[in-house]
Amino acid sequence: MAFESLAFHTKLRILRWLTRLLAWLDRKRHPVSTITPTSQISIPSTLSASPGNFDLHIYHPPGYNQSSTKKGEALYPVVIVLHGGGWCVGHARHDERFIETVTQRGRAVVVAVNYRLAPEHAYPVPLLDCVDAMLYIWKNATAMGVDKHRTFITGFSVGGQMAFASQYWLAQAIAQHEHPQIDRASLGTVKAITAFYPPMDLTKTRAQRAASNPAFMALKKKPASSSKLIGDIFDRAYFWNLPDTIDKSQICISPGLAPLEMMSRALPNHIYVKLAGLDPLLAEGKAAAAQFEAAGKHVECEVVENVPHYWDHLGKTEHEKTLRSRVYERAADEMEEVLRNVNKL
Repeated sequence: MAFESLAFHTKLRILRWLTRLLAWLDRKRHPVSTITPTSQISIPSTLSASPGNFDLHIYHPPGYNQSSTKKGEALYPVVIVLHGGGWCVGHARHDERFIETVTQRGRAVVVAVNYRLAPEHAYPVPLLDCVDAMLYIWKNATAMGVDKHRTFITGFSVGGQMAFASQYWLAQAIAQHEHPQIDRASLGTVKAITAFYPPMDLTKTRAQRAASNPAFMALKKKPASSSKLIGDIFDRAYFWNLPDTIDKSQICISPGLAPLEMMSRALPNHIYVKLAGLDPLLAEGKAAAAQFEAAGKHVECEVVENVPHYWDHLGKTEHEKTLRSRVYERAADEMEEVLRNVNKL
């Protein structure tokens, strides 16, 4: 058992190193202009049983006027970004290409959440850190210069999964009058969720997911981002030291399986799902999008063809770079369209 644990942690350390290397190589091939966080703050965990702090990376748009926003004037919409990495690798700054796309338009403040990683902080800690981040932003909205009632959440891979799960968790906590540390008077409003290739049904095995996408199965060389080895590391890390019998149909684990009533009550009216055509998660992403629509939401489900899971972080060619920019710009356009509709009310 000790040897098995050592072997797992060795694989995880290698995977974390490779993730950092790939992020560096991607920046080297296609440099991000000059974007860096305007500020970084450490906030305490209040909801999970695992004490500690985690960081929020804050990005201000050009022309951000700190003095006027602190007075409650000219508050900006806020976009909360949740990174991917199977709950056990990755970093908030790995999504700076997307963050740059949003901030350069000058219309929103972006907060990227560097939630704590499994297995050191297994389920539900990463999820609860995301909820904690949202509650912190809402409680401190005026000081941060943001309008808490114009909140957007964007997530990549498991970040997309937690974008939905966080809304379910909060809705349940409020309905059941749990967690007195939640300041109900300071709650904000999520206007839209944008989820890139999220895992939405963890009841399925990796093999079942792969078999659900004929285009993926037809590939002679399977992409590393969807390999069984990496998938097994992700799954084991997130549920570290939890019973093998854990019910993965729980809505905070498999958000695509939530009842329509919960989707209708907990989720924002606008949902944008960006899927990858060569991703084993394609079918469950489409199924979840159909359920959101059945729950009465305005849903736009876009499939980016001929690209694998996490493709936008692994771009190697000029075509992929151009495609990534186009998809990110469209996501930013969709947020602005929601804002225009909100401003008309």
